[in-house]
Amino acid sequence: MKPLCFLLCLYIISSCTLDVELKPLNSCAIFNDGNSKMWLVDHLWIKQRDYSNPMRNKKDIIVFFESGRCSVQKLNTFGIEKGDVVDYKVIDKKILILSGKGKVWKFKITQLTQENIELTPMKGTSFKYVMNLVPITEP
Repeated sequence: MKPLCFLLCLYIISSCTLDVELKPLNSCAIFNDGNSKMWLVDHLWIKQRDYSNPMRNKKDIIVFFESGRCSVQKLNTFGIEKGDVVDYKVIDKKILILSGKGKVWKFKITQLTQENIELTPMKGTSFKYVMNLVPITEP
């Protein structure tokens, strides 16, 4: 009876693991949820001072698309204007690179959850602010 049970377990385990193709983890999925996702630039810090606009509708938003492009614009212009469109790339959930219009901005992803992303500029990039992004939610 024990050999039969052992063979049955072996058969079940092997059938679960054979010919199964695993998809590589898409590290951009947290930014775009597999389609597109809007993030509000909630805070812009330099040395503990917040330079973001205190009025929510005047804050910047970044819409990350699955295609690897993103749009940056003010919240109150969304749907009215196109915004600045640049390419983005996420490397190992550690680095975010935005590039377009002849500029490249590199950020270290210092915090990454579904409710909050904190981006710290890397050395050599012209953008000097630490950005805190939060997802746009229903009013």
